[in-house]
Amino acid sequence: MAELASQTANAAALADDVSMGLHGDVFVRRVRTSVKRLDNVPGICDDAYMTPNEKLGASLLSLKVRAGLSLDDIARRGGYSRRSSVQAYFNPQYEGPLSQKAAAKLVKALTGLGNPPITEEEILTLTGELPVSNARPIKFEGASLEQVRNDLPVYGTALGAERVVDGEAIEQTTLNSGEVLEYRKRPTISNGVERCYGLYIQGDSMYPAHRDGAFKFVQRGAPLRVGDDVVVYLRPLGEDDDGEAARLVLIKRLVRRTAQYVELEQFRPAKTFRIAQSDVLRIDRVLTEDDLA
Repeated sequence: MAELASQTANAAALADDVSMGLHGDVFVRRVRTSVKRLDNVPGICDDAYMTPNEKLGASLLSLKVRAGLSLDDIARRGGYSRRSSVQAYFNPQYEGPLSQKAAAKLVKALTGLGNPPITEEEILTLTGELPVSNARPIKFEGASLEQVRNDLPVYGTALGAERVVDGEAIEQTTLNSGEVLEYRKRPTISNGVERCYGLYIQGDSMYPAHRDGAFKFVQRGAPLRVGDDVVVYLRPLGEDDDGEAARLVLIKRLVRRTAQYVELEQFRPAKTFRIAQSDVLRIDRVLTEDDLA
């Protein structure tokens, strides 16, 4: 028995013969040694308990067991010439330190193995230094939710007289920017953009895109794209108009815009029609859900 004890005294150093497992909420270290020609004889260190990540060696050993590799495998995959180069790291009593160079080799040997797959971060954090992040702060347009302003004006609207184009009646809206019905919280994208306002849709010419009575955010001076829903301000004939007074507008979908005309679409009744540029004072864009996200 004395001979057996002497042969098993250094069993912990034979990391290839150490296994780790969970027993309740703690890790269990089981050491099995080789005695003469007999393999896998239980040693005297069975059922030694330690808390998770108690020592660096225990953490590495649990990764080794998870990867299902021998010390020879780890040494070969990590670029070492022999197992003795890594054996000390996987001794459950090993306290470190683990150099960045050694960690890099273990990353090469262990990453992606096991279930769940071992990650690079699991190994690099064992050096005591978290990997340097390459993340950079990005400045987004608008303001944070804590800074949202409650000063967006909502202008009064009403159904206006129909406009006859090519023999068909086109629904118009009367918009009075001098009449502010209420103030609303600005969508984040509009913080710092003073030329935003709200309005209520009148009529059903744009249903189902915009139902009668629906609230919409609108931005003046926003870039226009084909397919945008727009508010077209019409210029009264024979008047000097700065665009700030009550007027008729068309709330439609933009199909085309040239130097001579603006082509618009409505859905009910379905019709595409043109308005001469000389009749257009300005065009504002109705903001979409994507704009407000």
